[in-house]
Amino acid sequence: METTCIPPQVDETRCTLCGLCVEACRCHAVELGERGPVFDCHKACPVPGAYDCWCLCEEVCPTGAITCTFEIVAENGA
Repeated sequence: METTCIPPQVDETRCTLCGLCVEACRCHAVELGERGPVFDCHKACPVPGAYDCWCLCEEVCPTGAITCTFEIVAENGA
């Protein structure tokens, strides 16, 4: 089984632009934009399955503005 990452969803109305998500991302895939974090995880995460770091941005967000979603894909014949 493979886990596929979907870029985190951001509720810009809850984001305070604190930058904790930027600091928490081990892949350096988050930049702080004018209205909230901007994610470029597919380019920045060099390791397939490096989705752990997406959980960190969600965990450190003090307002709950970031929601991470994962999709589990079964291989053929599994």
